[in-house]
Amino acid sequence: MKFRPEAGQFPLDQEDCRRDYEGAKPLGRVRLGERALYYPRITWVGVLPLDRVERAYLRLEDVPVGMGCRRVPVGQYYLMARLWGGGEKKATLDGRAQGDWALEELARLAPDIRTGYAPPEGGT
Repeated sequence: MKFRPEAGQFPLDQEDCRRDYEGAKPLGRVRLGERALYYPRITWVGVLPLDRVERAYLRLEDVPVGMGCRRVPVGQYYLMARLWGGGEKKATLDGRAQGDWALEELARLAPDIRTGYAPPEGGT
């Protein structure tokens, strides 16, 4: 399996990534390891080291499910990672409980990461 930077360019040690990825906990479309967030793709895995994350929080979005006029909004949780220097990464979670656990683990693994939502400067 090939590991590539998920955002920006930085050197990766493929063997270290593989070891951390094998022990990472799956949370939906993202896995949380001791050193990074992993975004599995079909032929490669995106790596976002925890030291590149400034803030992490949960987002709940209504996603329309169904066909035609029978589409119903269903709540979908996402783990949001705001990066140092700008930009965000979004990953689908299996549920709120996993998101809460992920934020607690991120606070434990990387105390520099601020967790929880913060409104943008200037309102709303």
